Amino acid sequence: MAIPGIQDINIGLQNESAGSDSLFTAFNKTQTNFTTLFTNASPYNTFVGVGIDANADSEAGTVTLTNTGVTSIIAGTGIIIDQANGNVTISSTGGGNGAGGTVTSVAVTPVSTSRITVSGSPITTSGNITLDLATTGVTPGTYTYPTVVVDSYGRVTNIASANSVGTVTSVGISPGAGISVTGSPVTSNGTMTVINTGVTRISAGAGISVSSPNGNITISSTSAGGTVTSVGLSSSSLTVSGSPITTTGTMTVELPANVAVTGQLLLNSSENLTSGSAANLAVTASYFSTSGASTATLAAGTAGQIKTFMMVADSGDMVITVTNAGWKSSGTGTITFSDIGDGCTLQYINSKWFCIGQNGVTFA
Repeated sequence: MAIPGIQDINIGLQNESAGSDSLFTAFNKTQTNFTTLFTNASPYNTFVGVGIDANADSEAGTVTLTNTGVTSIIAGTGIIIDQANGNVTISSTGGGNGAGGTVTSVAVTPVSTSRITVSGSPITTSGNITLDLATTGVTPGTYTYPTVVVDSYGRVTNIASANSVGTVTSVGISPGAGISVTGSPVTSNGTMTVINTGVTRISAGAGISVSSPNGNITISSTSAGGTVTSVGLSSSSLTVSGSPITTTGTMTVELPANVAVTGQLLLNSSENLTSGSAANLAVTASYFSTSGASTATLAAGTAGQIKTFMMVADSGDMVITVTNAGWKSSGTGTITFSDIGDGCTLQYINSKWFCIGQNGVTFA
């Protein structure tokens, strides 16, 4: 820069004094100029700045300063500036009423990663957080008559196809006692009607009370009853216990160990045994008339049981196969009747039929 106040030193020709400063004056001026020079000289010879670049040209005597920092401010989304350069005021347009907030990070965390997946979280400046349903492991597809497992969040966690539901083409109702059915069976569509043909209602008559006319009904007697106060039982030939009964109870009648029979003992239950039949164990006597070779069977009896057989007419042999035959070491045996009057009496003892009397029959 220019330094003011310089003093000119007048220098004449050699050895000329006219118009020239004296040596004393010249040195004074020189000293004054140097003092002025040093006084006005800049004390700075190095330029250091942040965002400023300085370049000096000593020959041209210029120093060039360049802004290497912010040169211009442009307002982006949510930002307002009052000017691009100079003393710039920057304002935010977001945050509600322009006040802005202090949130620096936004994140989403699922309660369970097995139900919700999250990506893009957290957001610290800008971006998108993506939520999606987590897979349950079920294979996508079409299922037939499926069996489905659903969790408490309504998600299908397991599914599998089942067998066909069936090919029923007809549905009917078979009525039991006291029931009638109409419209049965239904082969495509229709209505079956079921009617109670038995007891439909119970009404209480004289001396009777009912808990209800329908449903599970309790029937009670309302009469006072009779005047009987004791019921007894006695026998000269049977053993009686529990007698008499004055309120409630049970009387028991048993045969004595030894029974004395006075008069005739009649075993008059009998049957006409036909060929190919099984002897009736509910009757004592089985008689038969043959019209050729005939057969019959006798099943196992009960302990002490007596069974008799007799031929009343002969036109062929009768062979009866006996289960648990006492005349065999084990298994079945046979009794053969060949002539009129042939007969035998059997008794079932120790799980076998034993002959206790016979006339003309053959055992095998």
